[in-house]
Amino acid sequence: MVVAMADGTLDDSEGNTLKQWVIKEIEHHGKEKQKVLKKLYNDAMREAYIEAREGELTLSDLTYRLNEIGDKTTKYEAIELCMEVMAADGVADASELNIIKKIAQSLGLDMDEVEKLRDQKIIGLNADVTDHASIEEILDIDPNLSIDQIKKRLRTEFQKWNNRLNTLPEGEERQNAQLMLDRIADARKKYG
Repeated sequence: MVVAMADGTLDDSEGNTLKQWVIKEIEHHGKEKQKVLKKLYNDAMREAYIEAREGELTLSDLTYRLNEIGDKTTKYEAIELCMEVMAADGVADASELNIIKKIAQSLGLDMDEVEKLRDQKIIGLNADVTDHASIEEILDIDPNLSIDQIKKRLRTEFQKWNNRLNTLPEGEERQNAQLMLDRIADARKKYG
């Protein structure tokens, strides 16, 4: 819910993504247990939505609790759900990307693995992904880094996306990889 509400609204597609996740989580239980779990999840989602809308949903409380009770697999599953919610409306909103990064860091996850998950979602998004987030946000480039560090990051990103471009079949994903390469070229110009 934190990711869904990061831009201030709960898009229908984001709500449906959360609903489908709940269905998947409870489907392997018996009918009575499903009813109990469905009510539990629905109540939690409703409460989280209200808190998020009122600005009272605290990310640190949520990640603290997940760190307390969750194992590494559960934490990665949570990040995957966050990525699904981010991608649900077909674009990567800057606020959603930032929230996901904060969640992953708070959960102590391997940021290289999180980056791989993010890239898998970004490549399948609408081609206007970068209209909603800067290339620095999409590529996770800290503008406070030195120019040399940024250039190194851009070289790494170029190599990664160029390799993907060469392995993808014709279609939207390949076009999105090319768009990422174009944005990396723009960033290279920006940073000399």
